[in-house]
Amino acid sequence: MRPFAATGRIALRTWTLGFLISVILTVLSVAYVDRPLATFIDSHFRHTLGWVVLDRSLEPLKVVAISALFFLFWAGHRTASGYGLQQWAEKALVCSWAVVWGLAAEFVFKQIFGRAWPDPTYTQNHLYGFRFLHASQDWTSFPSGTAIGSTALATALARLFPRLRAACTVLAAVVCIGVVVANYHWLSDSIAGAFLGTSIGWMSSALVGLSFLNKRE
Repeated sequence: MRPFAATGRIALRTWTLGFLISVILTVLSVAYVDRPLATFIDSHFRHTLGWVVLDRSLEPLKVVAISALFFLFWAGHRTASGYGLQQWAEKALVCSWAVVWGLAAEFVFKQIFGRAWPDPTYTQNHLYGFRFLHASQDWTSFPSGTAIGSTALATALARLFPRLRAACTVLAAVVCIGVVVANYHWLSDSIAGAFLGTSIGWMSSALVGLSFLNKRE
C-alpha cells in the first residue's frame, strides 16, 4: 500500500499546486488582462474573415456534448438490461462521463459567479464585473464551459490512451485559446475552465475508468 499512498500524495500535491497557480493567473487576468484583450480583439479581429472562420470552426463542439449525453443513456440502458460493455465502450463511457460532469460543473459555477460576457455585455453594453449568485442571460461567462469540456475530454483520453497525450494537449489548448480569440470568453474564464476540466478528466478516469480496467485485469 505504501507505493500507492506515495503516488496519491504526489498527485494531491500536484493538483494543489496547479490549483494555486490557476487561481493566481485567473486573478491577475481579471485585474490586468481581460478588458484590454477583449477590447483589442473586438477592434481588430471581431469583424474579419478570420473571426468568421474561427466561429464556424468552434460550432461543431456542441456535438461532442450531445453525443456524450446520449452515449451515457445508451450505456446505462444496456448495463441496466443485463448486458456488459465492451472495452471500447467502457473507455468511451469514461470520456462521456467527464464531458457531462464538466457540463454540470459549468452550470453550477456560472450561477455562482454571474460574470459579464466579453461580447456583448462588455464590448457593446459597457458592463463589467461579477454578480455573485445573481447570474442572468448576459452574466454567465465564468468559467468557460468550452474550456472545461475540451480539457476534461482531453485529460480522460490522455489517461486512457497515453500515446495520445501530446495530441490531446495541443487540441485542448487550441480550443481554449480559440474561445478567447473569438471573444466568447475572457482569458481568465479559459484559464479557470482549463484547470477545472483537467481536474474533472483526471478524477473521472480515476473514479470510473481505472475501476473498469482493474476488473478486466
